[in-house]
Amino acid sequence: MRARAVRGILREDVRNKLLRRADWRFLLHNPEPAKSICFTAGLLRRAVESISGSVVDGPAGAPADCDLAVARDPNQTMLRAAWAGLRPGASCYTEWYSPLAGGAKGVRRRLERAGFKDVVCYSCWPWPFLAPSRYWLPLGAPGALRYFAASRSSPDSAIQRFAAIFRRGLWRLGVWTGLILPICAVARKPPIGGVDPGRPGAVHPEDGNEPLEEEGALDLSGLIRTKWKQWGLGAAPGVLSTLVLTGGPRSISKVVMLVFAEPSRYPKLAVKMTRVPEAVPGLIGEARTLRAIHALRPGGVPGAPRVLFCRQQRAGLFVVGETAVWGQPLSALVRGSNFRELALKGTEWLAELAQRSESCPEDTWCDRLVAPVLAHFTESFAPVMDAGLLREAGDLVATLRVRRLLCEQRDFAPWNTFVTPDGELAVLDWESAEPNGLPALDLIYFVTFLAFALTRAMEPDHCREVYRATLNPSTFVGEVRRECLARYASRMSLDGAALGPLRLLVWMLHARSEYRRFAEDVAGSPGREVLRRSVFVRLLEEELRDLTRHGLSAR
Repeated sequence: MRARAVRGILREDVRNKLLRRADWRFLLHNPEPAKSICFTAGLLRRAVESISGSVVDGPAGAPADCDLAVARDPNQTMLRAAWAGLRPGASCYTEWYSPLAGGAKGVRRRLERAGFKDVVCYSCWPWPFLAPSRYWLPLGAPGALRYFAASRSSPDSAIQRFAAIFRRGLWRLGVWTGLILPICAVARKPPIGGVDPGRPGAVHPEDGNEPLEEEGALDLSGLIRTKWKQWGLGAAPGVLSTLVLTGGPRSISKVVMLVFAEPSRYPKLAVKMTRVPEAVPGLIGEARTLRAIHALRPGGVPGAPRVLFCRQQRAGLFVVGETAVWGQPLSALVRGSNFRELALKGTEWLAELAQRSESCPEDTWCDRLVAPVLAHFTESFAPVMDAGLLREAGDLVATLRVRRLLCEQRDFAPWNTFVTPDGELAVLDWESAEPNGLPALDLIYFVTFLAFALTRAMEPDHCREVYRATLNPSTFVGEVRRECLARYASRMSLDGAALGPLRLLVWMLHARSEYRRFAEDVAGSPGREVLRRSVFVRLLEEELRDLTRHGLSAR
């Protein structure tokens, strides 16, 4: 049974480990093989089974009908058997841990000697059999490698910076000598006559407005080369390379492929792909929201990616191609000296997004945006909250009144907001966005987590302490929060009476995803001990106590 079909049976940590061991599939021509031939055992074998309809052992002498062959440190006999078991146009994935392989050049020669073409070698880290790999670097691609090296954040202390420089030097030496290990290589068995008979031809989108539910195989490389100039990405590239990022803490996290026109060090295209079916609605929502906000005004929304194509794959995976956004995340940049500047920059960006939204209130906005959030929070966290505080929070939220609706980004966090090389703000990850949402929620969330990033608040109790400081205007972070909310309210003509309920609703809203993570971790209903770890419950309690101290009550 495929791992993506067993949601609710496997605990999240088990499921995530299994799927992450198969992240190399996103380097392949076809990430969803119907039949695979496998020359290894252990976790890698289980990973192949999780993404394949069926798996046969190699060497097998089976008919050449497999879509994928997988091996670890193969010899030439094994590579010839893999080639023989594949249909024309199918892919081969190999991992090489032995220095005797001769580096990337040696691996390429061995694969080509066995008959494979289109060989691309990657370096991944961490080693996939030790921990889930977070990135896959194309060897022999100077632009992608320079981008990756420049994107690494600088440690705080001098000793840590020296150690990082030393490690980076060793890594670059390994890349230069071709002896960096492991080497992960993808290759293909040549199609007959240049045509892949085993995959239906994908209908390439012509104008970026194709329906999101369109299905079929996606020749990603062919699509990118065909549409590159039409998408406004510049002259047709001679050499393309891909840097694949497979980070994120959970199986629902997306895989991101950055596409470079070598030797440029700046990516032109970002392709987002889902690992599991439950991640598909979020990515569809991102594509629809980005198209909607860019359509509202001539020139679109500066700093928001533009959707170039999207495709529903045959077995449930979803792919979205967007213009690439790069820069330094605010979570890595924030310091005491620039906290106010960055907070105000985010405030202005959100206010401008709201001005572009141009939405009007609807009669049912409360039933759609407030009532379900309040009901879910009450049901989920009642076991660990004081009943009086919970009732008071519900009564306050029920008093909310707003004059207009606008686009909520809903993940406007310091790790998703970037300062670009020209000093502007760019915003990624729109999967949770609500095109017709409520004001101020994104701003409260943003300023709070920017304060957490400034103070390196990681544990729930530390977050609570820092949040308490943001509620006090006499503190540095509190004064900045007050200024940001006042400026936003003025730009939006937001009634001050609405801010109290919004300050509570934001944490109820984000607690939904927190509860879902708790449930996935235990493959069931989380108990009281798990619920007590909730960061958002702590923040809501602090917010409610602050509102009560200042005389804001539902009664």
